[in-house]
Amino acid sequence: MNRLLRFLPACLVRRLGYELALHDPAALAAALEANLDAARASYDSELRAALQKLTNLLAFQPGLVHLHQESADIVIYLCSLAAAAETNLDLDDPGQYALYRELLDALRTAEELRQRVAAAASLALPAAKSTAELQHL
Repeated sequence: MNRLLRFLPACLVRRLGYELALHDPAALAAALEANLDAARASYDSELRAALQKLTNLLAFQPGLVHLHQESADIVIYLCSLAAAAETNLDLDDPGQYALYRELLDALRTAEELRQRVAAAASLALPAAKSTAELQHL
């Protein structure tokens, strides 16, 4: 049954009441590495083709705006996890407190990423036209 559940989106699996938590450190490490490998494999050919088309500032902007949305989703998700950890965990327990601190650190890092992507997207705006250039249009 767990093999079938792995093909469903995680949010749907949780709504169905199933838990896919891993209990073995090696299995967790393998799952995390598999996530990176799957991301590389799914973007490899598409990414190479898309990168060739990035020849001016505006070409970068749609991808950066999309990445900003994804990073905003991550910020909100991590914020929710940190709030749940703060509310539901025993923060006097060193292991549970360590998880809470890691979530806060991940949240700060994700927020920094979101802000940097926003700054990059802002830099992908075309240069403002001067008054003289606008008169010739």
